[in-house]
Amino acid sequence: MREARRVALLRRQSLIAEVARKQALRGLAEALEAEARGQALAARSRTLVAASAPGAGPTTGAALAQRSGFTAGLAQLAANAEDAARDAARQREWQAESLTRAETRASRLAEMTAEARAALAAARDRREAARELPLARKLQRTGQA
Repeated sequence: MREARRVALLRRQSLIAEVARKQALRGLAEALEAEARGQALAARSRTLVAASAPGAGPTTGAALAQRSGFTAGLAQLAANAEDAARDAARQREWQAESLTRAETRASRLAEMTAEARAALAAARDRREAARELPLARKLQRTGQA
């Protein structure tokens, strides 16, 4: 029966669409987490760079060179973290679009499945009516005789 095969096919496609939706949702959550981590690391690094500014009073050249290297390393770390946060933001946007597409597909498949189930029920009703029709005619003929 064609309608039953269509319902089974749509059920399988719906399962696949649900898996894709869950993967997109997980990817979106991971991208949001990575973006937040990158932003937090960049903010912390900038705070440390600001705090590592030379204090008042005399200092030695070695201490100044050491502080300068530390500050440069932190500044680079902050820049890398900002880059990672921007990349994660782009990934988040892409994952959000993927989630939207997956949810739209799942919704369309649910509608198509409902339509296919209705068609299957209608086909069963037609078959049932077709089986009862000859019996009803036979009963009418025997009742008239």
